[in-house]
Amino acid sequence: MDEEILAVKTRKDLYDFVRKNPGFHLREISRSLDLSITLADYHLRFLERHDLISSSMDGEYKRFYPRSTPGQADQRPALTEQERQILAFLRQPMPLRVMNFLMEREAATHKEILEHVPVSPSTLSHHLKKMQAAGIIDHVDLRERGYRIVDPKTVARLMSTYELASQDQIDTFISVWGEFRLGP
Repeated sequence: MDEEILAVKTRKDLYDFVRKNPGFHLREISRSLDLSITLADYHLRFLERHDLISSSMDGEYKRFYPRSTPGQADQRPALTEQERQILAFLRQPMPLRVMNFLMEREAATHKEILEHVPVSPSTLSHHLKKMQAAGIIDHVDLRERGYRIVDPKTVARLMSTYELASQDQIDTFISVWGEFRLGP
């Protein structure tokens, strides 16, 4: 049945893109595949109705994810809800920069993050609060109020799997957080 659904080239291209790039929102997908938003939306809804992909709102955007691990449609979901949330933040430029910075050290203060992420203090606070509410970062006691990644292994694995970090960054993560397996 999946073969019939994916017989339409545009639909197959969208499905393949979502499998390779989970967490992208509609406009990013339509731009990446050079499709009109209307056409991409139509086929994404079709794929969702037929349980090949799923979506979730991150507050601002509807983001798309593969329904299951490729080749294992009857197995566990391809991504847990927490992994989806992490990917939704990793797909945004400012949270990605913050997480990259935090992954390279065990913890950092607002001021330290601000020195490496060029935004206003209030914009940084906004993103930190959103990531904290999602359970991706939490507070630690430093000289001042600091932040750290809650689950660095999962963040590193997702960044590596979806090529959101360079090999040098992954090497730095490993040296900071100790050796860990990046695979699923």
